[in-house]
Amino acid sequence: MTLIGWVIVLALIGFFATIAIRLVPMYQEYYGVLQIMNDMKIELRNNKLTKNEAQTLLMRRFNIGYIESVKKENIEISRGKNTSYVTKIVIDYEVRKPFMAHIDLIGHFHKEVDIESKKL
Repeated sequence: MTLIGWVIVLALIGFFATIAIRLVPMYQEYYGVLQIMNDMKIELRNNKLTKNEAQTLLMRRFNIGYIESVKKENIEISRGKNTSYVTKIVIDYEVRKPFMAHIDLIGHFHKEVDIESKKL
């Protein structure tokens, strides 16, 4: 292989390595959110939590798990039709990471936890 060939190969490796370096932490954080949401599903099934209790517990778990991209305005907590306790939590957030020059890598993440039984 010639010198130009090596330069092209190294440029491609550098390009994809830069993308991976930006995307991997974004997805690691998302998998942390998934784990916390699955734990919250168990918590909601076993305990009757109010909106404030659920939000406080969720924010504490995000703090412990170093989840920084999810803010309070990205969380929607709903009560059941016949109860005053929380039965549904929706998290919908977006993460932007700078890539190069004026180009950003954007990840949009959405996760729902609904413990209310579906009746047909």
